[in-house]
Amino acid sequence: MSEQQPSSEQIRLPARKRGRRKFFSGLAIGGLVGGILATSFAAWSQGQPGPGRGCGWHGRHAAVTPEERAARADFASEWVLSRVDATEEQKARIKVIVQDALKDMTQIREQHVRNRDAFMTALSQPTVDRESLKQIRQAELQLADTASDRFVNAIADAADVLTAEQRSKLVELAQQFRRW
Repeated sequence: MSEQQPSSEQIRLPARKRGRRKFFSGLAIGGLVGGILATSFAAWSQGQPGPGRGCGWHGRHAAVTPEERAARADFASEWVLSRVDATEEQKARIKVIVQDALKDMTQIREQHVRNRDAFMTALSQPTVDRESLKQIRQAELQLADTASDRFVNAIADAADVLTAEQRSKLVELAQQFRRW
């Protein structure tokens, strides 16, 4: 029997699959680098312990001072980066990125607390000023956009430091800890 020549459609199909794989791999890698930063930002998200703040371990052992938050972020970064065989230079560069983002996110958190307090004050008045609540809501939306933008920039900066192989290892690590 004679061999069949592949049609042009058969030749192009693998290229499409490779393109999709690259796209989804890029998404996964971005998510994983985001996971590094999210883990590092866990220190930031742990507010002051107290009534209604966290439960169990989180409420009693939250990072209270900026120094504690920075130390926790460094620990989390070191832990994750050691799992992907990051060099000392890479670790140092990513820790700087995380610490800079942590400082920015701390300022954003402080503004969020002020907005929340203003919202509660507005709600405790004898009459509800809907316009005031809408202004606070708008300020919170802008704050969330600012935080999201800062977070994405930090993720991209950290991703630039790691090699493709290291980012792939991070994807595998993230898969192990995936909850959904």
